[in-house]
Amino acid sequence: MIEKNGEQLNIQDNFLPKELFDALRNVIININFPWFYCSDIVGKTEDASEEDPSTSPGQLVHVVYFENTPQSSFYGEKIFTTIATLLRIGCLLRVKMNFHLRLPTHFESKYHIDTHHLPKDLAAQCTTSILYVNTCNGYTEFKDGTKVESVANRLISFPSTTEHRGVSQTDEQARYVINFNYFKRPAHK
Repeated sequence: MIEKNGEQLNIQDNFLPKELFDALRNVIININFPWFYCSDIVGKTEDASEEDPSTSPGQLVHVVYFENTPQSSFYGEKIFTTIATLLRIGCLLRVKMNFHLRLPTHFESKYHIDTHHLPKDLAAQCTTSILYVNTCNGYTEFKDGTKVESVANRLISFPSTTEHRGVSQTDEQARYVINFNYFKRPAHK
């Protein structure tokens, strides 16, 4: 566990057993998997500013769960039950997959928190986890300068109030990540 500015960043390589991770990746990185274009990457941030649509490359997304409702049949897959158990998800807020196409130079999205729509006291209790589906030279960067490379089957978890941004890749054709926003259930003693 890495601690920066009093906040904890947990990096876990080989998060899922290989068989489960391969099954997950094979579903997501498949010509038949539905992706939807979104013209911005972050949208409105907590300071109410937006990305400039003339400079944002946008992204493809697949929302799995949002607003207390499954948004995709993919939510019913066994893999999400396994992930929920491993993350100790007590109350799920959102699961969103992002698919970024290769760009000639790294594009840095705006710094943001995923739970800016929640009251601050609730947001402070949330966890954000990012599961990297493939390896590429894109990464997640935190406002303090910490960078976490996109490595297949790596999971990072951090308090949802930690400002971060995604940075696109220049080497691989695509960068796939899955974002989870949730309240953890207490650990059993």
